[in-house]
Amino acid sequence: MDLINGREISFQFRDHQYKMYRDSNLYVYSRIKDSITDILHSRKGFNRVINGTPVLVADSMAAKYSASVNSVLYFFQLPFVLNDAAARKEYIGRTTIEEMEYHILKVTFNEEGGGEDFEDEFRYWINTETFEIDFLAYSYLTDDGGIRFREAFNKQRFDGILFQDYRNFKPASLQVPLDSLPVLFERQELKLLSKIENKDIQVVKQ
Repeated sequence: MDLINGREISFQFRDHQYKMYRDSNLYVYSRIKDSITDILHSRKGFNRVINGTPVLVADSMAAKYSASVNSVLYFFQLPFVLNDAAARKEYIGRTTIEEMEYHILKVTFNEEGGGEDFEDEFRYWINTETFEIDFLAYSYLTDDGGIRFREAFNKQRFDGILFQDYRNFKPASLQVPLDSLPVLFERQELKLLSKIENKDIQVVKQ
């Protein structure tokens, strides 16, 4: 976490600019498009600013916007966010994917501090040589539920911090166990949905 703490990091994801700042006690995330800035503060919650003026947002929409901003920043900060207090980590063994050996990490979340998506379940496949996350998968219950499998690519380091993009896949069935997804990936039985590409990454030490 020391590499991220005390730095302002910005990047472009699709049609929004994102900014983040965090230290050991708090985080501040923002999403900017045109005249609208959405701000998610770990202590103050969600706020929307339009043309520099704060505006009221219904609680239901604030929760939706918060989840959207948090989701993008969560994946962007991996693996650092796995040290968050709400994350419950369990080592469940090793496996081989495309002739490379991986540690398997299961992650679930406490309800307190885990956000609206605390029931999500994750798997991380960590390369035994580089200790980098090359693959991850998760199941979620919001928006009628789903399962995703991601393959990392375009790994870049800025000031010693590793950032990576992802190819985003899904299985044909929602009944597929997360631990079976690497086998389906090797068989090319997963459907490519999108690419998660973070552009124009900038890291500024405060």
